[in-house]
Amino acid sequence: MNKGLWACLLGLLMAIFSWSSGAQPVESGSPAVMQLTAILEKTGSLRAEVEQLMLDQEGRELQEVRATLIMQKPDHFYWQTSEPYEQLMLTDGQKIWIYEPDLEQVTIQAFDAEVGRTPVLLLSGSAASLAEAYDIEMALLPHNGRTRFVLLPKDPGSLFERLSLTFFDDKLEEMQFEDSLGQKTSLSFSGQEVNVPIAPEVFEFVIPPGTDVIDGT
Repeated sequence: MNKGLWACLLGLLMAIFSWSSGAQPVESGSPAVMQLTAILEKTGSLRAEVEQLMLDQEGRELQEVRATLIMQKPDHFYWQTSEPYEQLMLTDGQKIWIYEPDLEQVTIQAFDAEVGRTPVLLLSGSAASLAEAYDIEMALLPHNGRTRFVLLPKDPGSLFERLSLTFFDDKLEEMQFEDSLGQKTSLSFSGQEVNVPIAPEVFEFVIPPGTDVIDGT
């Protein structure tokens, strides 16, 4: 995964699951904003298997990636790909480690440096800020229990032009986003475990002996 896509993906997922449980919805919020806020507030942690597909403008598959995702509010994130290659990305909310075993290399970056520029982080924890940053539509899908939200960023400098989130029984089932060039990325989530205890060491990276370190902090 290239660094730009990694930044966007990390920002998207962190924003989705770092929603403050103390957020107070505004009375003037649209039904879509209020409903999305209510769903996001329910998730404190998440484990899931993820299938990621990247498609070009014509819908042709560019890449398929399988990964394991672990998240813990407010800013802990673990993403390990197993196919087609192994790569580990994790953050403790202060630093981001991107470890590539085949290259025996780890890149370290400041959390804010890589994620802070992702426009989706405007989801700062209130229905008011959500409505200010995005035009949001909600649709009940024909499949029982599924709800889809479409977010269109109001900022013309956003790294994506359209984001959709599909939930089944309030669990994130699919996320899709499209960049300004028409390239689409789809993530399908399975085996979700919501609000399960996660050991702190999951988000701690120990550099293996002999690994080249690129420290950008």
